[in-house]
Amino acid sequence: MLRRYREVLSQPHVARLMITAMAARLPQGMTGLAVLLLLTPRFGYGKAGVATGLGVAVSAMSSIVLARAIDRFGARAVLLPSAVIYLAGACLLAALSGSPYAVQLVVCGLIGLASAPISSVSRGLWPELLGVDRAQVLYGLEATAQELVFIVGPAGVALVAGLANAKIALVLSGALGLAGVIGFVSAPVFGHGARADRGPRHAGLWRSRVGAYAVVGVCLTVGFSMTEIATVAFVGGQHATTASGVVLAVWSAGSMLGGLVFGAGSAAVTDRALEISVAIAGVGLVLPVVAPERVALGVILFASGAAIAPALARLYTQMGTAAPVGATTEAFGWLSVGFQVGSSLGAALGGVAVDAIGARATFAVAGSGALIAVLVVRTGRASRELRRVAS
Repeated sequence: MLRRYREVLSQPHVARLMITAMAARLPQGMTGLAVLLLLTPRFGYGKAGVATGLGVAVSAMSSIVLARAIDRFGARAVLLPSAVIYLAGACLLAALSGSPYAVQLVVCGLIGLASAPISSVSRGLWPELLGVDRAQVLYGLEATAQELVFIVGPAGVALVAGLANAKIALVLSGALGLAGVIGFVSAPVFGHGARADRGPRHAGLWRSRVGAYAVVGVCLTVGFSMTEIATVAFVGGQHATTASGVVLAVWSAGSMLGGLVFGAGSAAVTDRALEISVAIAGVGLVLPVVAPERVALGVILFASGAAIAPALARLYTQMGTAAPVGATTEAFGWLSVGFQVGSSLGAALGGVAVDAIGARATFAVAGSGALIAVLVVRTGRASRELRRVAS
């Protein structure tokens, strides 16, 4: 199982890029909670949540602009200034924690504006360094490691905030992000700045399959977010409890295991394979309907979670093959936006569904997102086959 990982990670610069990219992404799992802990005592959960959501929304909008700039000017020219501004914004928010709420919103928007699209860069980089076949090993590992960001990040914030305060936790998130970005972009593969074959290729981007895969990302994360909300409601009833966090961590652990197994395999990734993988993940989202109580729910989610990282890894692989030369970072940027849109939409739909039909029925509805994703992949595959026959 480990042979393919050793083979890929032993290639020049790959292990360093993987580790530093993960470090640079730590703010994704830290800043939101740190902002909540900082602002809630003064403004309450509602306003603190709005401030956090504003940062996420601005980040989604700015990520495409930053991704296009990276494709045009190179990673160093964009990621380093972004990380510096992000840290400055975190320090500013900590320093102005006693200021009016409007000021807090502006600074949260600044932090979101400077969120560096590290994942878009790294995912676009693997096929260039390794070729498509070996890149899927790293996509599996990356989907697994991404779960760690959202386990280690919040836990680190809670620890630092408990030992010191939320201000220190917020500044630490920005500092870790900057350190990760410095380690990432200082790799020799970025030494020549923008490549000669890079440029504005946006028209070609949308004639490719990029848009369809971004829609798949939206549909999948709608289902994941609805499942998360339903799990919290199923375990805790009317009030969220720490037990729900344990069950969600078990779900993530299942996904991590699935990602490791996928990355160790050698089967080719095609749209057909993606279609099957997404369908399996969708079935897994529905399975908690039969859980009699929360321990059984944890067992079911661990098993169903094993399908999540492989589905995402296959989606990354197909996005990498679809992206036109010179626009890989932007292509993965659109996929990241799809994830953010799906996460927000799924959280909202999940909350409404839990209130209207209950947690158990919400699990059943959550699988519909994956069903739509399957239809999107199948439709795209069928249309391409028709074009090939016609030609």
